[in-house]
Amino acid sequence: MATIRRALPFSTATLGCVVLIAALSYLLYRLLGIGRRPAVLPPGPPTQAIWGNLRQCDSFFPHHQYTEWASKYGPVYTMMQGGQPQVIVSGLAEAREIFVKQGARTQSRPPSRFKLLMRGGYFPSVMNGLKWQHARRMWHAVLNSSASSKYLPYQELESEQLLLDMLNKPHCWYDHLERYTNSVGMTMVNGYRITSSDDPIVKETIEDLYELSRVGVRGNVLDLWPVLWKLPIYLLPICREARELAEKHKRFIWRNYTAVKESVKQGTTLPSFNRTIQERLQSGWRGVSEIEGAEIGQHLLSGATDTTVSVLTTFVAAICLFPGVQRKAQEGSERLPQYEDTASLPYIQQLILEAQRWITSVPLCLPRVANGTVRWGNYEISEGTGLIINAHAIHSDPGMYPEPHIFQPERWEGKLDATRPDNQLLFTFGAGRRHCPGQHLAERSLFMVVSRWLWALDTSQAKDKDGNDIPINTKDLRPGVINRLKPFQADIKPRSPERATLIRQVWRENCEYLLDQKHQWKLNPDINYKRVK
Repeated sequence: MATIRRALPFSTATLGCVVLIAALSYLLYRLLGIGRRPAVLPPGPPTQAIWGNLRQCDSFFPHHQYTEWASKYGPVYTMMQGGQPQVIVSGLAEAREIFVKQGARTQSRPPSRFKLLMRGGYFPSVMNGLKWQHARRMWHAVLNSSASSKYLPYQELESEQLLLDMLNKPHCWYDHLERYTNSVGMTMVNGYRITSSDDPIVKETIEDLYELSRVGVRGNVLDLWPVLWKLPIYLLPICREARELAEKHKRFIWRNYTAVKESVKQGTTLPSFNRTIQERLQSGWRGVSEIEGAEIGQHLLSGATDTTVSVLTTFVAAICLFPGVQRKAQEGSERLPQYEDTASLPYIQQLILEAQRWITSVPLCLPRVANGTVRWGNYEISEGTGLIINAHAIHSDPGMYPEPHIFQPERWEGKLDATRPDNQLLFTFGAGRRHCPGQHLAERSLFMVVSRWLWALDTSQAKDKDGNDIPINTKDLRPGVINRLKPFQADIKPRSPERATLIRQVWRENCEYLLDQKHQWKLNPDINYKRVK
């Protein structure tokens, strides 16, 4: 043995050093390879080791950088979120091709352990498989075009209170819009009206959504680098925060769900989503548990609240900054608009579409992941690759929308089907097999509020003490998955004393015939609403 050792040109220690250096070199090579774009995917911006392109993007408003890259690398390019490739789709034709025509292969959500943690393990909008299918089936049962029509009385009544609130406290218009959307959603899901913007449920709902967005952005790092989950929990304070949020959220939705159960026992409940879930579970349906059913209902409430308020806030800003649009939209009938008037008010529909385009509520549609090989041009996007629709880029494409910063409803003349899958131009409600199931409901809400607001009210920029317009900053957005303009001042007045009188008269009749002393529904609108009206 000694003879062998003497024959070796290096010692055992030297050999160990060589092995260690080789191992470290390989580890460094693999580490530096994290963030590198796979050559088989569409090209994109230069990457950095480990980070990919993350450090080049704003955490809360990444769509601006994504849109800038699209102008350089084309409508379909690849950026790296850490070690995970994301194909960004920023062109209309490309979005239709990838997410609609090839929708069967682009319908999945990427795994998100952190988002599930924030919702106690059940978050249907980021899930796949049977869990997602059961939730989707429940949503479709109450939100398809025909089924959602039974919620129209809720929307009409809430829009009438909105007009009354605007007469009484016009400076609180932002709060009134939040009350409106919360009340429509809450009545639809739980059969309970939000009668005042001071109702704590309004604050709870908005805070729940905001915290989900805020904590989710911060915790996204754990989904980008899953190895971090191996760290001790005391080194991951964001996880403790997510668990606390999940417990708080569970208490909130369970309180609403059990309140519906109690009202069913008392025979006082209205048609609602949670009542439908409870009836199905009692009849033996085993697709979801009760707490999962409560979460599915909460998804509807969240969707009815945030996106609708975002578009309506954009509408208010637009008619302040473009008064000619308001004057044109106010031409026509002297009577209070009804939903049945939709077809005869095409300019109102065009205005609503332009509000969705001008400031995109969801600038980056919720991410997908290819669940099969997706073909685009000469590229094959392999299974497991992330996919994101850059709706902001599509909606602000100067090739489609000259001077995209100008609010111009005339763009949509002859294009009123712009949100329909077979002729989709707007992506407010997503695309393909993951489009928002509440689209019909949201579109009805938008029409009811916009048409009646324009009938009842004149809206303009507020003035300062010197009589100058107080600026409205359309870039000052609340961060999150859903962008929304922050509150701004506006001067809002009734168009005439006669219209103000009619609004108050309509509300007095609502209180007399439809509402009890607590301003909750005392009649089932399915049976009595049209007769009373």
